[in-house]
Amino acid sequence: MVYLLGKTGDVMNNNEQLITEKIADALWQIWRYWRLTSHPVKQGKITPEQYWVLHILHRFGPQRIKDIAVRMGTGSSAVTITVKRLERDGLVCRKRGTEDERVVTVYLTEHGQAVFHAWRQERHRVLSALFEPLDGEEKRQLYSLLEKVLGQMK
Repeated sequence: MVYLLGKTGDVMNNNEQLITEKIADALWQIWRYWRLTSHPVKQGKITPEQYWVLHILHRFGPQRIKDIAVRMGTGSSAVTITVKRLERDGLVCRKRGTEDERVVTVYLTEHGQAVFHAWRQERHRVLSALFEPLDGEEKRQLYSLLEKVLGQMK
């Protein structure tokens, strides 16, 4: 029998290694299915660039065009084009600076906030539905095991 050393130095036999790989593969498949069935970009509702602009505004609040560009790793002109399309759809609004009109700050509109929130709720609903086949005790066991794994990440 072949033994492998785990991350903590514990000895893992081939069967343990195989089941660990199967768990990793199952988690990967869950993630991929969840992303493909619930992410607005994957559903064709919005472009990746538009999603990232909305995500940045949701997470960090109003931002200048150049700050969004830095966060996205792209140029200001590309962000400007994306923002114009989002503005056309009523998801964001732009305001010029009072002291320097070259400075443009982008805000999520109420509609943009509602749409982004709805996407997040849909993603949560789709992920939660994946665990419907489990009964209450199985869900508690799975949650306990996931907490143990997550605790190692901290």
